[in-house]
Amino acid sequence: MHKNIDYTTVDGTQKWAILREHWKYGLWALWSSIGSMMLGWDYVAGGQLAALPEFKKQFGVRQEDGSMLLPAHYLAAWAAAGLACDIVAALISAPFLEKYGRKHQIIVASIISVVGVLLQQLATEWKMHLAGRAVNGAAVGIMFTISPLWIGETCRPELRGLFLCLFNASIVLGQFLIVVIGYGASNIQGKWQWWTVVVSMYIFPATLLAGYPWFPESPYWLIREGRVDDARRSLQRMYSRGAQEFIEIEMRRLEEDVRFNSELNSDLEDVGFEILGLHIGAELQCFRGSNLKRTLTAMFAASGQQLIGASFVIGYATYFFELIGISNFFLASCLMYVVMLLATAAAFPLVEIVGRRGLIVPALFAMSGLLLLMGILGVFQDRSGVLWAIVVITYLWAVVYQVSLGACGFVLASEVATLRLRAATQALVTVMNGVWGLIMQFTVPYMINTDAGNLGGKTGFIFFGTGILTAIAGYFLFPETKGLSFERIDELYNKGTAPRHFKKKSIEMDLSLVSRQGVKDGEDIAHVVEISKV
Repeated sequence: MHKNIDYTTVDGTQKWAILREHWKYGLWALWSSIGSMMLGWDYVAGGQLAALPEFKKQFGVRQEDGSMLLPAHYLAAWAAAGLACDIVAALISAPFLEKYGRKHQIIVASIISVVGVLLQQLATEWKMHLAGRAVNGAAVGIMFTISPLWIGETCRPELRGLFLCLFNASIVLGQFLIVVIGYGASNIQGKWQWWTVVVSMYIFPATLLAGYPWFPESPYWLIREGRVDDARRSLQRMYSRGAQEFIEIEMRRLEEDVRFNSELNSDLEDVGFEILGLHIGAELQCFRGSNLKRTLTAMFAASGQQLIGASFVIGYATYFFELIGISNFFLASCLMYVVMLLATAAAFPLVEIVGRRGLIVPALFAMSGLLLLMGILGVFQDRSGVLWAIVVITYLWAVVYQVSLGACGFVLASEVATLRLRAATQALVTVMNGVWGLIMQFTVPYMINTDAGNLGGKTGFIFFGTGILTAIAGYFLFPETKGLSFERIDELYNKGTAPRHFKKKSIEMDLSLVSRQGVKDGEDIAHVVEISKV
């Protein structure tokens, strides 16, 4: 154990030293984020395929001028099917995650994903491709629930924000990779033009199956189930057998978390009912008492991404650029995803420097303003230079989004849930995100397709309306959780503190604690406050 790191104290100033010391955990966190990478990949795949001529030739409808067009209801159905099954799978997986742990469902998700990709590959008409998208969507729903759940339960509190930002970074990485593959495939002739995009999806179940035997189960869940020796072995696999002193400290920290949350949610078993031996109670408990606001906040932090326009700007960027008349539309979208990756990288330090609320709330108003400007430009879309101005606004929106809500939304969603209800809350987050994604993915094709609304840049007006409502709601709902322990977050919610006052109230509580305990002469009070906040 590193001699300069005191693991018995949760101190945010130690986070970079801890990260260097325990790089092996970082690799497991990255591996677990394959679930979110699958989501990003699947989220953008439809737009990439829709822009490929060979895909249009296979599934499109011939127009009067001889060109092939994918009808809006095809695009809407493909997008909706995956998200609908994502929602169902997340709901079904929640009680299984509680009863059987986080690890074993990875096998289930991998097998389902293989079947879904195979159906898409062998499809010769649009309904079979629809079935493949639906089946693969179920796999994405399971893994999308597991990824932030495992990271949130296992990482050191000092690194919580950093690794939960990794969750969004992996989504963007998945989106970037599928765009690059789509760009490369656009130069291929014949069915391999679109087969390349579909077949590349096999990489995810293959990677999950390859790493599964060595993947450590969540030690938090194992301790909760009374399997203390298994939890210790899981920590040894997660870090290393040589870090025994650190592992014992982590065991005590996790045992205290389990004890605290068991007492806080002692009435959980009194709520709900049994189905096939599975207790369905946590989902209901999420909507009781002080948990209601926390659950709504977590769900809104994720679903707000859809309301602010992510489905439109990110999900259909390539296809949208093609429809509005951008000649190098594939290249334009590739560059946009490069910019988003850089913006996501910037979010890693900013989430701990500026904080969650500090990044999200101002950005929501900024993104709403950009969408309004896009809508105004869309009115003059036929004028020279306006199209590229819309592209620039799209780039600016993407940068602001990735630095703020894109990166921090999942961080906030994971942090505001109590540990005992985290699996159920994360499933509900996935469901709500999927519901709004389903609505948006179903309606966006009708907004932008030439055989339907053909709104072009004027689509910005629609998402300005939903975006400004999201910004206002976020101002009142989103707390600042940077540096707060789960116990402190519980305490603030139980006291009825307004979320926008969390930071101020937490500092007041820290100063009161320091005042009661006394501070030695010459000791830095600010440092004491910072450590107690973490």
